[in-house]
Amino acid sequence: MLNVKLGTIVFPILIAAVGCASESAPSPGEASDVLQHEQAFVPISRTLSRDLSVRANALSGLGTQAVPSANAKESFYLAINKKELNRRYFLSAYMKQAYPGSVGAGAAASLGTRVVTFREQNGKLFVFDAQDGRASSDTFDPALIIEAYPVVDHYSPFLGLAGHDDYVLFDPAAGLNRFGVVSDLYAHGDLSSIYGAGSQPLHFQVDLSYLQNFRRINDGSTFEQVFTGAVNEPVPENQAAPSNPANPFTASGTLGIALRRYSEGEGFTLFDANSTSQEYYFRADPLLEKNTGGTLSRATKWNIRPGMKPIKWVISEQFVEVGRQNPKYDIVGAIKAGIENWNAVFGFKAFEAQIATAQDSYADDDKNYFIYDGDPTYSYAFANWRLNPNTGEIRGASVYFNAIWLQAAIDEFDPQASSAARTSKPQTRAPVSRITWAGLRGTPLCTLFAPNAGASHDDLERSSTHARAVNGVQQVEQFITHVAVHEVGHTLGLRHNFKGSLLPLPQQSSVMEYILDPDAVEANRNLPGPYDYDAIRLLYGLQTNEPSQPFCTDEATELDPACATFDRTEDPLAKFYGSGYNARLNLILRNQDPTGAYFNSINRRYLNGTAAYLRAGTAADQGRAWSELDKLLALGRDHTADNAQYPGYTDRLSDFQNYVLNRLFLDPAHLRGDITKDPSLTGTTLTTLTTTLQGVITNSDTYRGWNTRRTAVDVLKKLQAQPAYQALLNARATLANATLPPGSTEAALRDDLVARIDSATHPYFK
Repeated sequence: MLNVKLGTIVFPILIAAVGCASESAPSPGEASDVLQHEQAFVPISRTLSRDLSVRANALSGLGTQAVPSANAKESFYLAINKKELNRRYFLSAYMKQAYPGSVGAGAAASLGTRVVTFREQNGKLFVFDAQDGRASSDTFDPALIIEAYPVVDHYSPFLGLAGHDDYVLFDPAAGLNRFGVVSDLYAHGDLSSIYGAGSQPLHFQVDLSYLQNFRRINDGSTFEQVFTGAVNEPVPENQAAPSNPANPFTASGTLGIALRRYSEGEGFTLFDANSTSQEYYFRADPLLEKNTGGTLSRATKWNIRPGMKPIKWVISEQFVEVGRQNPKYDIVGAIKAGIENWNAVFGFKAFEAQIATAQDSYADDDKNYFIYDGDPTYSYAFANWRLNPNTGEIRGASVYFNAIWLQAAIDEFDPQASSAARTSKPQTRAPVSRITWAGLRGTPLCTLFAPNAGASHDDLERSSTHARAVNGVQQVEQFITHVAVHEVGHTLGLRHNFKGSLLPLPQQSSVMEYILDPDAVEANRNLPGPYDYDAIRLLYGLQTNEPSQPFCTDEATELDPACATFDRTEDPLAKFYGSGYNARLNLILRNQDPTGAYFNSINRRYLNGTAAYLRAGTAADQGRAWSELDKLLALGRDHTADNAQYPGYTDRLSDFQNYVLNRLFLDPAHLRGDITKDPSLTGTTLTTLTTTLQGVITNSDTYRGWNTRRTAVDVLKKLQAQPAYQALLNARATLANATLPPGSTEAALRDDLVARIDSATHPYFK
């Protein structure tokens, strides 16, 4: 096995495997006229060396079927027609397989597309970047080399073919092979101390590489490159994996490569991404506008227009088998609806979906593929695409769908059908690394985690959902369609709209929102909403007005408390966060949370969601947020009856108030949710808060513990505001005048608290 560890971290990278059936490369001596049909690329069979065959067999022994044939270890060279040397091509790369790590290491994702030309020179076939927008002026127009493949001379099987003088034979497996590894581990995690923070890929040195599965398509060819190798940076001996101390990053993979003639869709129209007031759409990489110092930014979109031939999506045939195993549900129909429900937005048939054949592969550059993965440990869904980098035209797309979505839907909405054998949730794993190739790296448009990845809702959230007319079977199907329609919406060019849920339940304005799982099966949650209609129709030239519905996207979640994921209603502060916080807190104070589920739910969603309005809301929202947070914790209430009915009630009240004050002002940023800054309070909210904290310090209602009182001092110090300073002085005076038995524990703790105030106020302002 190639599972490798650095310290306690398992570092997944890549592995090889084959996929679809394809047109085989001709064997030497066969089809002597193969070079006389004016094909752009022709595979010329070669036999792997004995050494390569042995190592290819070793890969095959991992159970990956990594070799082209069970009997003969044959790969191939490629011959390019010399007429093609000056023509532009799309060069696309797709990470088909990865081992170890699978999807978590970057499999099932497009790495990107380049526009290239070819030139034979000095015994190499050079691949040049021919993309528009590289020249800054007429003077400075760089020639960028992407790859350099060795030209194969004196290969007798090729020289024996008629027409060989019209072709250049080269070895794509022996190019620069500029693979790299980039990972959050390197940028932010435990490895940053070794390699330094940043996002530059580590060099992945290829050891073994060969080609397989050549396939000719109408505008070019595709093939796969199997490779294995290692990251070549040295690792400190005490950090290396015991099983492989010299280099712990040995791994392998299969890269799908496509070479297709450059073209732009007939009738395709560019969309200036700077022409809208909001960032509704994904952008292609900017292009330089020669001699102007400016850049051109284009929104990404398909060539969808009235009168077009529908774009075909293929749905993995594995969904059919999953449907046989779960005959209650129309799983294929649910996925198909998620794709084709977008047709109503256009008013004509833009997409059509059908089951994939055995000859289709999700790595095929000419397929739009809905992928199924039966391994539930990669508990997310994501979309990615292949673009024309010159125009932003989407040339193809895929969606990755994990098995856990179906199981989670059954567990949630049709629990009587849930498998009795499932005694625990599968261990979930998040993406940890990405593979780059020739400067291309994959960037998923969206990574949507499944419910089982983190217990995304509790019983109170389920019970607060509106009654539904549909049964459990329909809910399972609608949930799957909701996930599909969201991801396909990304492939159409739409970014998230995290204000798509700001309507009274069960309404929505957009499926491009992250919503609670119980809400996903509400009426119309699997259909594009009014915002989606307006945004799509603007992007595709079917209307000229921008969407009028509320909108925000990913970057605003750190600034705008109303731009939040997994919220509800037209007033989330009061009707979702505040009400949810207080409903759960009431049970916690009454000691009716034996499993800690409601505390975890508050900590995960409701406390931080309410606090976000205190941190970044309007003055009015700040007042409302504090009112919600303090409603059950407020000073001045008589809790005698509560203590009698729920012993320890006021102890829990004080402890939770301490918890809230720490979360609002003192906890580290990573605990605070999306909006992390300290609240900046003024006016009535500042006065109310400081008055409350003064009463906490003096224990005016006798229910506040010493830890909470000390925290209140620290918060007033951190506020750095005159009312807070005055509250500290007032509290000190009250404490100093209190009569306590000399030498008692209470007197000692009071003196310690007074000293804390003195330290906070001498000086107070920094």
